[in-house]
Amino acid sequence: MKAIKLKDNLYKEVEKVSKVQGIKVEELISKALKQGLYVINEKSVLELYSNRKISLQKAASLLSIDIWEMIDKVKKADIHIDYSLEELSEDLSNA
Repeated sequence: MKAIKLKDNLYKEVEKVSKVQGIKVEELISKALKQGLYVINEKSVLELYSNRKISLQKAASLLSIDIWEMIDKVKKADIHIDYSLEELSEDLSNA
C-alpha cells in the first residue's frame, strides 16, 4: 500500500462523501481513483480511435473489453465507425 497526500479541502470533500455513502475514507478514495482512471483511459482511447491512430480492436483491447462493447462506446461517444478491410484483416490476424 502507498500513501498519498491530499489537499485539505479535497480530503474534507472525501470525508463528506464517505459519510453519505457509509464507507471508509480509504475505500472511497480507492474507488474514486479506480473509476477516475478508467474514465481518463476510456477518453484517451476514444480520442486515439477517433483520430485513427488505433484500430477498433486495439481500442477494445486497451479497455479490456470485447469489440462489441467497444462499438457501443464509440456509438455513445458519437464517433463515426470507419472499419476498413485492412483493419478487419489486422484484427483477424491478431485474434
